[in-house]
Amino acid sequence: MPDRRPYVRAADWVRAVTVTTVVAVHSTWYMADGGHWISSGTVLSLLHYTRESFMALTGFVLSYTLFGRPIHWIPMLLRRFRLVLFPYVLWSAVFMLLFRHFSSVGDFATRYGTNLLDGEAWFHLYYVLVTMQFYLLLPLFLLLMRWAAQRPFWVAGAAILAQLALSAFDQYFSTSHGVIQTHVSEEVWTYTGDFVLGGVAAVHWPRVRGWLRRHMRLVALVSVGTAGIMLGQFFWQAIGRHNLIHAEAVVQPAMIPWALSVVVLLTALGVRYEDALNRNPHRWKIVKWLADLSFGIYLIHPLFLQYWTGFLSWMHWYHPSYWLDMVTVALLVTVSSLATKLLGLTPVSPYFIGRAALPPGTGQARLRHTKKER
Repeated sequence: MPDRRPYVRAADWVRAVTVTTVVAVHSTWYMADGGHWISSGTVLSLLHYTRESFMALTGFVLSYTLFGRPIHWIPMLLRRFRLVLFPYVLWSAVFMLLFRHFSSVGDFATRYGTNLLDGEAWFHLYYVLVTMQFYLLLPLFLLLMRWAAQRPFWVAGAAILAQLALSAFDQYFSTSHGVIQTHVSEEVWTYTGDFVLGGVAAVHWPRVRGWLRRHMRLVALVSVGTAGIMLGQFFWQAIGRHNLIHAEAVVQPAMIPWALSVVVLLTALGVRYEDALNRNPHRWKIVKWLADLSFGIYLIHPLFLQYWTGFLSWMHWYHPSYWLDMVTVALLVTVSSLATKLLGLTPVSPYFIGRAALPPGTGQARLRHTKKER
């Protein structure tokens, strides 16, 4: 087996679009009064595919990098945890100290310890916690990928059905408060189908890429159909049952086919992006820039969002508006990416963003880094 697998530039496209959409989700919640308007709720219900996308990307990258290779588990897991554990611990403390109030040092220590376990130090840090849970299960996951190498449809289908069952339980039995449901969004099995779909795609990537290249129209049509399912559920819950909270819920059965179809659509567009780069390597540099800086953008942007909303309120400029929402998205993506880039040039960058930020367009540097991680 060759020592180095070709770098999958389609993943850059998926990562760049997804992190931009994450910023749009949080901006819409703040700027377009998400959770209170039917219109903003409709937008959020369609944008909330981002969790599934990031989880599928995680499954894809780790499977593509590690599957079928000899692995020294302890050094590999230590390296992986180092990339996410320090940022998780530090950003949890930063957000809590800046935006929450504590009666004493002991009060902070107690709540900080609790939030490190439940991922609720700030609203976006659940993803890092779920990632670390996935790392603990990685040996079992790669064992499952051995079955997926022979029976991809059975493995992916079973995992997606399990995720559907859990989300249905959470959505429609909300009066129950069992162990499974207490922190469902922060638990790794909530995203079983996403991780497995990403892993299966990685194990069969040459065939998957070829299929996506030939069936773009079918992928787009399926996405339109699942969008109809998602919107139908949203309006049924929001208007028919007068329950906007359930209508906008991220963990719900209707979200799964929609989100997974968007992930497949983005991957198909990523294959087109790869083809465009093969014709002209100097195009679309912004995609590589955002992909390389995506983890830092994800971690940092809520900090700027909080201060931006405070500034707008102080200036008496704040009012729910989609125009303000779009301006905020552009501003946050720009400022967060620049801040990540600058932070990546400092000695503390591994502790705050996992690694030094790589310059945009340095594919060989990225390949060397990937090889080192193995």
